[in-house]
Amino acid sequence: MLTNDGKSAILVARPGLQPAGPAPGPVAAVAQPAAAVSPAVRARRGWTPFVVSGDLVSISVSFFLGALARQPFGLREGPALVTSLLHELAYVPLFIIVMAAYGLYQHERRRVRQTSFLDTSSRTHALTFGAISSLALSHVLHRMFGAPEIGWVEVVFMTLPATMLVPIGRAATSALLSRAGISRSRVIIVGSGSVATSLARRLARCEDIELVGFVDDEPYPGKGAQNQHHLGTMLDLSRLCTETGADRVVVAFSQTAQAWVAEMLRQLPAGVRISVVPRLFELVTWQSRIEDVHGLTLMDVAPPQLGAFNRALKRSMDLVVSALLLLALSPLMAAVALAIKLTSPGPIFFRQARIGLKGKTFRIRKFRTMEDGADLVKIDLREHSNADGPMFKIHNDPRVTRVGKFLRATSIDEVPQLINVFLGEMSLVGPRPFVLDESLALDGWAARRFDVRPGMTGLWQTSGRSDLSFDELRQLDYSYVASWSLSWDLKILWHTPGSVLRRHGAY
Repeated sequence: MLTNDGKSAILVARPGLQPAGPAPGPVAAVAQPAAAVSPAVRARRGWTPFVVSGDLVSISVSFFLGALARQPFGLREGPALVTSLLHELAYVPLFIIVMAAYGLYQHERRRVRQTSFLDTSSRTHALTFGAISSLALSHVLHRMFGAPEIGWVEVVFMTLPATMLVPIGRAATSALLSRAGISRSRVIIVGSGSVATSLARRLARCEDIELVGFVDDEPYPGKGAQNQHHLGTMLDLSRLCTETGADRVVVAFSQTAQAWVAEMLRQLPAGVRISVVPRLFELVTWQSRIEDVHGLTLMDVAPPQLGAFNRALKRSMDLVVSALLLLALSPLMAAVALAIKLTSPGPIFFRQARIGLKGKTFRIRKFRTMEDGADLVKIDLREHSNADGPMFKIHNDPRVTRVGKFLRATSIDEVPQLINVFLGEMSLVGPRPFVLDESLALDGWAARRFDVRPGMTGLWQTSGRSDLSFDELRQLDYSYVASWSLSWDLKILWHTPGSVLRRHGAY
């Protein structure tokens, strides 16, 4: 069985496959599996009560904070405030009912990777509708039974904190459930080619996903992990889901005929979810839209949205946020500078030429994490690089100082890049800032990355950091530039702290 430690997912690449060949047998001969739900699927469903409980706590805390926040305005002070708060807490279940009606307790089970960011719009609508419903119900109860009535000021104060507390509470609940194994998803991959290989590597970086193995009628010959963990053929898929407790099947590319694959997927046990890697996935992003044309499903390729207005909006956010963060993090920066100076001879900052917007060169700023003059011995260590292509990365690099190891693991060494962001040389979110020799390998469609400023964080940061291959980095950068939106920047910023704390690919 494959684990998600990031090591067993180093697989052998395979050339792209085209669906071809006859079905391996007559469809009528396939035994119909029992409509059973595996224990793993039942366990995954069992996370809903925990999420509901977390939302109950978050909304209750929101009401409490709202009551405290409105006290300076003289709205129901003292005992009257406590009485009002107790009355308002009675409306918490109404918010939960509205959120359930919006499907906010169903969306997570339909996703391979759990995230609450994609529900931001639905969650905001649900909280707004819950506030309006509470206001209306309060008025009805007051008219009919003389119950205390909630005013619109109280509703605003008690609901606003929930817009931040609910997603934070959900993230904390998800982390706890993942550690307890309750929300862990067990995945079987259909396919064994290069796409299946890449998919396995990416799933291995998700702590709440366990890769069970691969299913394919004609597995790629070799000794790669996709063959070592080959579970069987498409005819075995339904049985394997039940026996292994797999709750999701992800279809990558396979040489097996599509009609046969579709037939086998239709016969999966009840409750087993199906995800499909789309054709031309290199062009498809999370912003792509699906539409129906008389029963035929089409998917559009999201167009670039980085016009003059959006560029100004992105730059304004960079300027304001970087200034505030530099001010807030100045004590931390001072402490790090002192630690570097006391433990290692040499400058506090490391400056290096990088390629930025429109191919212009700038000097990136970082806290120095290596011995002074480390670049001079880089050529001697090139043969030990753990990265492919022109990139240079080494596990347990001997040039890294003791303080530097901590700074790299926590990404604190990158805090000075806020100065680059403030000066307009970088952005908070963008492509990875490559060094000069690495940038020479970026041409053709990959050069689109130079249409925007490089970022402190980006898809590369939230998708594996130094564990990514050079080709994966190029593809991620192209996807970001080709389908940029402010909401995508916010999504990346939302996931960055978790990626930093998990320390995946940080070395």
